[in-house]
Amino acid sequence: MFDLPLKDPILIVALLLVLIGMVPFLARQLRLPSIVLLILVGMGAGTHGLGLIARDAQLILLEKIGLLYIMLLAGVQIDLGNLRRLGLRSLIFGVLTFLVPFGLGIVLGYFGFGLSMTGACVVGLLLSPHVLLAYPTVIRQGLTQEEFIGVTVGATVVTSFLTLLVFSMIQAAALGTLGPGFTLKIVLGLPVLIGLSFWIIPRWGDQLLKDPQGDLRSQFIFVLATLFVVAGMTTLLGIDAIVGAFIAGLALNPAIPLHSPLMQRVEFVGNSLFIPSFLISVGVLCNPRVLGSSVEVVGITLALTLVSFLGKAIATGIVRHLFGYSVLQGMAMLSLTIARAALVLVIALFARNYELISEVIFNVTVAYILLTCLVGSALTEWTTVKLRSEASA
Repeated sequence: MFDLPLKDPILIVALLLVLIGMVPFLARQLRLPSIVLLILVGMGAGTHGLGLIARDAQLILLEKIGLLYIMLLAGVQIDLGNLRRLGLRSLIFGVLTFLVPFGLGIVLGYFGFGLSMTGACVVGLLLSPHVLLAYPTVIRQGLTQEEFIGVTVGATVVTSFLTLLVFSMIQAAALGTLGPGFTLKIVLGLPVLIGLSFWIIPRWGDQLLKDPQGDLRSQFIFVLATLFVVAGMTTLLGIDAIVGAFIAGLALNPAIPLHSPLMQRVEFVGNSLFIPSFLISVGVLCNPRVLGSSVEVVGITLALTLVSFLGKAIATGIVRHLFGYSVLQGMAMLSLTIARAALVLVIALFARNYELISEVIFNVTVAYILLTCLVGSALTEWTTVKLRSEASA
């Protein structure tokens, strides 16, 4: 008989691979996002479920690599051309769609949940970032070249960067390192690192990554080395490694064509092992018994979800009026900014570990992500179909 939770690394990896392999089939059958199912599978297999697996050193290592990989892919796959072309509009929308939910989240966390100001800022960050989960629907409907879609994609970059910046400050405050030294690193060290990354990496990337006869293995190792070197440099500045991973992705972006064999390999490795392992690890931390334990839990879930919708709707409404978009175009922009995913989990995980938010709020985050993913995907489907019908009428 095996001792539970599993201790042998071979058995742990075997279990992880079986769980990861099951999820695509279940996602198709249940019509749920894979990200949600991976978390739910982790909850079921973890110490609060069947007790098959614990969050030990092996799982934590895979979790950290998966987290960095998520941010790398976010940077590599962003359309920088859209960001340059619609820079001002994307900047305005990005700042608004970050600040409005962030401000409402602080109010909710401080007055509604009774948290400290730092904890309230964490709640603000749980409401601010979004992921373009439903973007494949936009591609399928042939709307990727529309201006309002480009503005939304560019705004996602701005929102992600602002979220990571504020998150680094909250981390420093929780760790007791926030002060003049940290400010100096942010003001001087981070811009220097960004400048060097955007100067050196694209030049090396042009030589190593764009050669059609190049060795894919060497190219892939270069991408991984870039990821961990830049992430390591940010940790030396006292800033979370995920900021460095995002910078590495943006710097590599011009050198890795979206549909190239290298991009396919980078995506394959991340989406096959590291990112699913991260999501399962987050699920292992969650206690599913808490979710249905009281009316308070349901209230917190609804409060987070509704306030996040309200914040994104206000920001989208302001931008729609500023730039003269139609109501339906505004709804499409809103639908793309509703879904939350990995970055929210990262923030909630740190806040839980340092007791900035309660165990209840951390566990509720999973239900919150599920609701936003489902509503965002459904609304995107409806609005894009209507927009395509209008265009062809």
